[in-house]
Amino acid sequence: MSYAKQSESYGAEVLHVEPHGIEPIPESDRHGRPHSIFTLWFSANLEFATLTTGVLGVGVFGLSFWQASISLIIGTVVGALAIGFLTTFGYRWGIPQLIQSRASFGYAGNFLPGVLNFLSGIGWYAVNTVLGVYALEWLLPIGFIPNLIVMIAVQAVISIYGHNLIHWVERASAVVLMVIFIVVSIYAFPHIRFNIPENPRAQAFSGTSGSIIVAISIALSYMMGWMTYSSDYSRYFPRDTAGYRAFHAAFWGNVIPAVWLELLGTGLSTFTSIAKPTDLVTSILPHPFGIVTMLAIILGTITANVINIYSGSISLLTIDIGLVRAIAPKRWIAALLVGVIGGLLSLIGGQSGYYNNYSNFLFVLAYWISPWLAVVVCDFLIIRRKRQDLDDFYTHARPVRAGLWAFLIGFACSIPFFNQTMYVGYFAKHWPQIGDLSYYVSFIVAFILYAAFAKREHVYSDAHRAS
Repeated sequence: MSYAKQSESYGAEVLHVEPHGIEPIPESDRHGRPHSIFTLWFSANLEFATLTTGVLGVGVFGLSFWQASISLIIGTVVGALAIGFLTTFGYRWGIPQLIQSRASFGYAGNFLPGVLNFLSGIGWYAVNTVLGVYALEWLLPIGFIPNLIVMIAVQAVISIYGHNLIHWVERASAVVLMVIFIVVSIYAFPHIRFNIPENPRAQAFSGTSGSIIVAISIALSYMMGWMTYSSDYSRYFPRDTAGYRAFHAAFWGNVIPAVWLELLGTGLSTFTSIAKPTDLVTSILPHPFGIVTMLAIILGTITANVINIYSGSISLLTIDIGLVRAIAPKRWIAALLVGVIGGLLSLIGGQSGYYNNYSNFLFVLAYWISPWLAVVVCDFLIIRRKRQDLDDFYTHARPVRAGLWAFLIGFACSIPFFNQTMYVGYFAKHWPQIGDLSYYVSFIVAFILYAAFAKREHVYSDAHRAS
């Protein structure tokens, strides 16, 4: 069966609107090398949202500098391992990440992860855009809404052009962002209070163990935001790409910038106000370099958000129902839709309470990604790595599969362990020292259930094919 639509040649063209959507990438358009994955994630993580993730450990959860730093490193490394692993799936089949979960969730069952990832892309877009607008306002005091319109327009254009232009922008931005944040780090280092103690009066302090567990989860949540996009940027690679090269490119492309900026944010939060995110850097920099840094924050917003818009639009296309096909018949239209909706969300939620809104968003994001990841990884380990059949990703047979039930049950079992300001579950309320264990509970439960369900379903499927 052929899944690729007839389209004009794309290849490695940059200033050419990407013609492909959610179908497999044909061999004629396969190109690229793993080092482009490194620069893509490196640039995408050199953004202000990464830095403000580091602020939360000390500024919101009340940890010491060293406790917060170790927690952030652990969460980031664990998350980056998963991104590296998922990246190797992309060129194996040449299809986007969310299409791959159809094999375990079913064609219709996968609509739920598709909707959630679409909303996550919009949410991340809004979070990052707010930070970019803060920086643009510092440079161009014409008001929040006019600056928001400027940010939306620039990000939308790049995302509409698609895969190749996104990779090009990330490569071009990597060195610029690296140099600027090195200078910020040099200015910040002498001010950092490495011996700052725990702060039991902090807004979300849950005791030492509880706050450490929550800080680990926050860093892991930040990485989880990229997991559902992983294959989207490796699916054009040649099929014979070395797995270890792709894995390491994605792993280190996330770990190096994320740990760096998270630790920088942790350090900044030990001596300066965290009331408004841009105050973190403007308070320590000479005015001329403050201007350069604001430009870097704007550029970092763009490098992160073009990924959120692009993958959010891909997720929308996986929801294969009449309404979605009518409003977004092509990828670039879906990208434009994500940009507009995310811009409106930025306007509604971007002018107050940034840190509370951000930490809550990170938790809510990861609550669904953890059981989704468990199902996808388990499916690959017990079934998919031995099969290369694209039918499993595009067939309408068995529209709902075992992965959906494992996902829902895993998520439900994790609810009593939720621990954030919008909702505190039973276990987290009575034992705050356990922090937020929901990710780990949902992952373990979903993984075990899917392993049990899928083996039975796979035996049935093979027997049905044979008949």
